[in-house]
Amino acid sequence: MKTIIYFILSILVIFYISCLCALNIVPDIAGTAGEFLNIVAKYGGLVIILAFAAVNFFGNPIKIVFFILLVIVAIIYILTLVVPEFFQNLFGAGGGEAFISWISF
Repeated sequence: MKTIIYFILSILVIFYISCLCALNIVPDIAGTAGEFLNIVAKYGGLVIILAFAAVNFFGNPIKIVFFILLVIVAIIYILTLVVPEFFQNLFGAGGGEAFISWISF
Protein backbone atom coordinates (compact mmCIF):
# COMPACT_ATOMS: atom_id res chain seq x y z
CA MET A 1 0.00 0.00 0.00
CA LYS A 2 2.86 2.40 0.80
CA THR A 3 4.35 1.94 -2.65
CA ILE A 4 1.10 3.07 -4.27
CA ILE A 5 0.93 6.13 -2.03
CA TYR A 6 4.57 6.96 -2.72
CA PHE A 7 3.92 6.60 -6.46
CA ILE A 8 0.99 9.03 -6.27
CA LEU A 9 3.04 11.48 -4.21
CA SER A 10 5.89 11.25 -6.72
CA ILE A 11 3.48 12.15 -9.53
CA LEU A 12 2.32 15.12 -7.46
CA VAL A 13 5.93 16.24 -7.03
CA ILE A 14 6.41 16.18 -10.80
CA PHE A 15 3.20 18.22 -11.23
CA TYR A 16 4.33 20.69 -8.56
CA ILE A 17 7.71 21.24 -10.20
CA SER A 18 5.97 21.67 -13.56
CA CYS A 19 3.80 24.42 -12.05
CA LEU A 20 6.88 26.14 -10.67
CA CYS A 21 8.53 25.96 -14.10
CA ALA A 22 5.44 27.44 -15.74
CA LEU A 23 5.48 30.33 -13.28
CA ASN A 24 9.19 30.90 -13.92
CA ILE A 25 8.60 31.06 -17.66
CA VAL A 26 5.52 33.31 -17.53
CA PRO A 27 5.30 34.89 -14.06
CA ASP A 28 2.23 37.03 -14.88
CA ILE A 29 -0.20 34.34 -16.01
CA ALA A 30 -3.68 35.85 -15.98
CA GLY A 31 -7.04 34.33 -15.23
CA THR A 32 -7.99 31.31 -13.21
CA ALA A 33 -5.04 29.29 -14.51
CA GLY A 34 -2.65 31.88 -13.10
CA GLU A 35 -4.45 31.94 -9.75
CA PHE A 36 -4.39 28.13 -9.60
CA LEU A 37 -0.67 28.00 -10.40
CA ASN A 38 0.09 30.62 -7.76
CA ILE A 39 -1.84 28.65 -5.13
CA VAL A 40 -0.05 25.45 -6.15
CA ALA A 41 3.31 27.25 -5.99
CA LYS A 42 2.60 28.58 -2.49
CA TYR A 43 1.03 25.53 -0.88
CA GLY A 44 1.87 22.57 -3.13
CA GLY A 45 5.25 21.80 -1.65
CA LEU A 46 3.85 22.07 1.85
CA VAL A 47 1.03 19.65 1.09
CA ILE A 48 3.40 17.16 -0.53
CA ILE A 49 5.81 17.30 2.41
CA LEU A 50 2.96 16.82 4.88
CA ALA A 51 1.65 13.87 2.87
CA PHE A 52 5.07 12.20 2.78
CA ALA A 53 5.45 12.81 6.51
CA ALA A 54 1.99 11.47 7.29
CA VAL A 55 2.75 8.25 5.46
CA ASN A 56 6.23 7.95 6.93
CA PHE A 57 5.82 9.15 10.53
CA PHE A 58 2.86 7.16 11.84
CA GLY A 59 3.43 4.02 13.86
CA ASN A 60 6.17 5.05 16.29
CA PRO A 61 5.74 7.49 19.21
CA ILE A 62 8.86 9.51 18.37
CA LYS A 63 7.76 9.73 14.75
CA ILE A 64 4.38 11.08 15.89
CA VAL A 65 6.18 13.82 17.85
CA PHE A 66 8.12 14.78 14.73
CA PHE A 67 4.90 14.78 12.72
CA ILE A 68 3.27 17.14 15.22
CA LEU A 69 6.31 19.43 15.02
CA LEU A 70 6.05 19.38 11.24
CA VAL A 71 2.37 20.34 11.39
CA ILE A 72 3.17 23.23 13.75
CA VAL A 73 5.91 24.49 11.43
CA ALA A 74 3.53 24.18 8.46
CA ILE A 75 0.94 26.28 10.28
CA ILE A 76 3.57 28.91 11.02
CA TYR A 77 4.55 28.86 7.32
CA ILE A 78 0.96 29.49 6.28
CA LEU A 79 0.65 32.31 8.81
CA THR A 80 3.82 33.94 7.46
CA LEU A 81 2.30 33.82 3.97
CA VAL A 82 -1.00 35.30 5.10
CA VAL A 83 0.23 37.98 7.53
CA PRO A 84 3.94 38.60 6.90
CA GLU A 85 3.74 42.09 8.41
CA PHE A 86 3.02 40.64 11.85
CA PHE A 87 6.15 38.52 11.79
CA GLN A 88 8.22 41.33 10.31
CA ASN A 89 7.16 43.58 13.18
CA LEU A 90 7.62 40.76 15.69
CA PHE A 91 11.24 40.23 14.71
CA GLY A 92 11.96 43.81 13.65
CA ALA A 93 12.62 42.82 10.07
CA GLY A 94 11.31 45.51 7.74
CA GLY A 95 12.99 44.28 4.59
CA GLY A 96 15.59 41.92 3.22
CA GLU A 97 18.56 43.83 4.63
CA ALA A 98 16.99 44.07 8.09
CA PHE A 99 16.26 40.37 8.10
CA ILE A 100 19.83 39.50 7.12
CA SER A 101 21.17 41.75 9.87
CA TRP A 102 18.74 40.13 12.34
CA ILE A 103 20.02 36.66 11.43
CA SER A 104 23.68 37.64 11.70
CA PHE A 105 23.11 39.26 15.14
